[in-house]
Amino acid sequence: MGCRLIRHPLYSVVFTAFVFFVAMPVFYTVATALFSNEMLSGEAGLLNAGIMFLLLKSSAIAFGVALLSTVSGTILGFILYKTKIPLRGFFRIILLIPLFISPYILAVAWKDLFFFVFGQTEPIASAAGVIIVLTTVFTPLSMLITGSALSNINPQMEEAGLLIIPSGGVIRKITLPLIKPAVITSFVLVFIFSISEFSVPAFFGVEVLTTEIFTEFSAFYNHTLAVLQSVLLILVCILLLLAEKKYIADAPFISIGGRGTGRKFYLRNKHHALGTLWLWGWLLISIILPFTILFVQSLQNGTSHFIRAFHLLAPTFANSAVLAFSGALLVVFTGFVVASFSETEKRMSPIWLLLIIFAIPSTVFGISLIKFYNRPALDFIYSGYAIILIGYTGKFSFISAKLIGNAIRRIPASLDEAAALEGISRYRRTQKILIPLIAPSLFAAFIVSFIFCLGEMGTTIMVYPPGTEIMPIKIFTVTANASQALTSSLTLIVFSVTLLMITLFYFAAKPLFNRKTIVDD
Repeated sequence: MGCRLIRHPLYSVVFTAFVFFVAMPVFYTVATALFSNEMLSGEAGLLNAGIMFLLLKSSAIAFGVALLSTVSGTILGFILYKTKIPLRGFFRIILLIPLFISPYILAVAWKDLFFFVFGQTEPIASAAGVIIVLTTVFTPLSMLITGSALSNINPQMEEAGLLIIPSGGVIRKITLPLIKPAVITSFVLVFIFSISEFSVPAFFGVEVLTTEIFTEFSAFYNHTLAVLQSVLLILVCILLLLAEKKYIADAPFISIGGRGTGRKFYLRNKHHALGTLWLWGWLLISIILPFTILFVQSLQNGTSHFIRAFHLLAPTFANSAVLAFSGALLVVFTGFVVASFSETEKRMSPIWLLLIIFAIPSTVFGISLIKFYNRPALDFIYSGYAIILIGYTGKFSFISAKLIGNAIRRIPASLDEAAALEGISRYRRTQKILIPLIAPSLFAAFIVSFIFCLGEMGTTIMVYPPGTEIMPIKIFTVTANASQALTSSLTLIVFSVTLLMITLFYFAAKPLFNRKTIVDD
């Protein structure tokens, strides 16, 4: 049970602000579209054959990505969290890299790879290519979710099973059923991420519902059709969440640290070679090969393209970092307040609100913010950086709240109760007990939020004010007419900057974490 925190007025302020500034634009957009006369009629109707085809195509791509990512992530999670395979601490860190960089960067890397090997890019610039790229992006997410579930299994249950049946039977009949909520959560979240993805299909020229919405809204200024299509995508994502809400609510999602109990490991030494081969193979496919080719393509004609790319991106570094830092602070603060209330009051409605906003496709969320804030009374938000920060808060607060909530849940309630009996105020208990105990999770939530904000493009490209220079937007606009070498150089620089930030945060976080927690439990 988590550390008890009595409801504080701060929660009411934060939750009310989230509802008005983040959730209200979505509710407003959905409501105006649902009561539109054009909802089910004409070319703008939701039953239009073209729209239905794009929805089915988007769903098929998302299903393929979710299935492949969940299977691959579960295998990786099992190897890294249920075996004593060598270098598993190294692999746990290095395999997360695709999750913390923009999918757009991996799309460029894979396109370069096909051009370098086959001399053409048509095979990868397709629906199959979108599935390949997004699978490499979201498999680490599945690995984290299932790995966290595997870490939290009571080893006594598996040890009791081993007294009766072989280890293979224990895995099938005990381990896999116990992590079923995590597997389903992984599939649902990856499906939603994939059907919401904009940058990879746009780069490959694959027409899906998100690219169609962006085109109708930004190119043809057909706002009615774009909003109606957005509502359709919102309903699909929310219905999928509601259908599996029991499993999603029970899944550990992502945890920092363990439960302090032992863990049952599988695989004999003779099987370690197979597991190691799988890990190195996945590392080669998802990171080493595409980024090596990206580097080769960037520098094949000397450093001129790389230098030009650096000069193009240099003005965006400070602005992007400040926005990402500010957004991460807002995301972690919101996640902490909501998680504290949800865990102590045992009310999941705030978490579900964050999850619903999190599940809304980025381009759709951006359209909702534009439709709501584009009015004279709210121009101070619409025309400034505030609308970008609102977008960051809406997209990533759920991840922060789940990560922090998992940490709070593991704190014995007796600690807070004993302090309360001593007459220590609620503020002091939070400051001296709760925050120090969950400091690693708070810092991890900040790191994750910062990296996600730094690479966010779907919402930002819809709402950023004119004249604003942000790294992912700069790349997307420049590469539309850039050469292959310049495109590779731009993405390589962004990848390097992101990797540098991850490395700096990792070393900054080491004093907060027990090495066993981060690298090897």
